[in-house]
Amino acid sequence: MRIIREYLRLAIFAIGLLCGVQIPAFVDQYQKRVDAHLLEAQQNLAGFKLTAERYFEGDIEKLITHYRNSTDSVFKRDAENVQLIFEREQSLQAQWDNLSAGIIKRAYYLLTDHNPQILQETVSQYSYTVPLNPSALGWGIGIALLFAALFDMSMGVCVKTCSVCYRAVRTSHKPAS
Repeated sequence: MRIIREYLRLAIFAIGLLCGVQIPAFVDQYQKRVDAHLLEAQQNLAGFKLTAERYFEGDIEKLITHYRNSTDSVFKRDAENVQLIFEREQSLQAQWDNLSAGIIKRAYYLLTDHNPQILQETVSQYSYTVPLNPSALGWGIGIALLFAALFDMSMGVCVKTCSVCYRAVRTSHKPAS
């Protein structure tokens, strides 16, 4: 029975290792999606930025205000579109800036303040990898040790519970003297 427990412990450790190396890989894939969306938003805003440079000292918000105050309904409608593109670019830039920290801060940021749309894209398009870099190995070993410790604690509780039950059953079935 002990050898089966040891093999189970090794299997749990291996599963933990493989799960742990996925964390930096997932963060990396999320960051690449943020980068791609940011580049797209910057390209969509580029023409408006040139206009803002030419007429409003580079202030895109002044351009948006000018469009909103226009008597032309097309410009008024474009003000909303430019505002949305500008806000998206600002939001994605903030995401990118926060994802430029160390891996623990990046993982925490992704866990607590992610973009739901980009997270869903990352989850649905995630490709499992086994990266062999120090960050991934650190996460893998850390998660593997955590899984192994949880396994050992749960096995300890199970063994203790079983031995208490066994003693209770054994003493309740003793023949009367």
